[in-house]
Amino acid sequence: MLDLNYILQNQDEVVRNCSQRGYDIDIERIVRLDRERRAAIGRLDETRHNITVLGRKWKDATDKDEHRRRAGELKEERTQREAEAEQAEAELREVLSWLPNLLDERVPVGGEEENAVVRTVGNPPALDFAPRPHEEIGRLTATIDIPHGVNVAGSRFYLLMNEAVQMRYALTDLFTKRARRQGFELVSPPYLARRETLFASGYLPFQGKDNFAVTETDLSLIGTSEQTLLGMNVGETLDRLPLLYLGDSMCFRTEAGSYGRDTAGILRVHQFYKLEQFVYCHPDDSERYHLLCLENEEWLMAELGVPYQVVLTASKDLGAPGRIKYDTEAWLPSQGRYREMTSNTNMGDYQARRGGIRYKIGSEKGYPHTISATGFCDRLILAILENFQREDGSVRIPDILVPYLGTDVLPVRPVEQQSPKVH
Repeated sequence: MLDLNYILQNQDEVVRNCSQRGYDIDIERIVRLDRERRAAIGRLDETRHNITVLGRKWKDATDKDEHRRRAGELKEERTQREAEAEQAEAELREVLSWLPNLLDERVPVGGEEENAVVRTVGNPPALDFAPRPHEEIGRLTATIDIPHGVNVAGSRFYLLMNEAVQMRYALTDLFTKRARRQGFELVSPPYLARRETLFASGYLPFQGKDNFAVTETDLSLIGTSEQTLLGMNVGETLDRLPLLYLGDSMCFRTEAGSYGRDTAGILRVHQFYKLEQFVYCHPDDSERYHLLCLENEEWLMAELGVPYQVVLTASKDLGAPGRIKYDTEAWLPSQGRYREMTSNTNMGDYQARRGGIRYKIGSEKGYPHTISATGFCDRLILAILENFQREDGSVRIPDILVPYLGTDVLPVRPVEQQSPKVH
């Protein structure tokens, strides 16, 4: 949520920011609704003042019945004006809730094609054979089973099997140990969140179609543990900073609007596992912790030896709550391009304002900044399968994972042990 006074005092900047992000804004409506809200509050304050003045005159009133009648009128008037003030406040808040965050000046303006590569680390593997896609490698090694996942729950579901599950455990352990040494608290949060929590995080109202809602309740399955990690402190005043959380959860997304995209394989699915770094920090430390999270993401990919690039996301490819976002993208040989593995967003005080989250440390008060960054998600397993594949379909295990899996090669299984083919 943007500060209302800032909006009113910097109207041209706010309009330009929304345009750069691809959002429509009626700034005149905001000004009008604020004027109506102030007028409604003024009328309410006037009525409350009149009630107070009348109360002071009770002892000296000569006509008690008339005094009571007038008091009743004023109370009815107060009730009406309270409703008017609440309605005006709600209308203004609804409009303000659709305003995206202010962009950091470093963010490129434009769509996905304007994303800027910050650095590239490692070289794509020089394969002297046609690379298999991860779903085919997973079938041959019995580590990914798409047909049976579809049998269970429909399209965009799958089963992670055998060594791929062990990889998930191993990668989670490696990242968790590093984050814990840095002071992150490990949190396994609820997989459901209330609308208030989703609103505070900035996912509502912008991405309401992306969450699986539970009918006849106020709950939805979370799309990321960022939502619940923020929800832990909604409405609170923090007495220390930073707060460093590492969320451990399954994530659920409808993938609304992605029809026809990434239909093969399991890059874009309805359910996946993710570790999420989430930080509350003092505004002066915002950049520091944003980069710390990015360093952690890059560390894991570098330790594995997966070639990757870091991308600064352009304005129209950046979610509404974000000020600035870095993605890490791993090379996928079967596609001949880099694909997103992690995202790392600095929200400034946008989420804290929406969630009524403040800090008071000594005499200093304010809104903390929040940072949300993927630590590890299942997509990284796909990058391992593709980048370390061998011609026969087997996979060399990265050295750092060998102690976890007890082998340096993921073999092709006998035909009867392989996962079913996708039809």
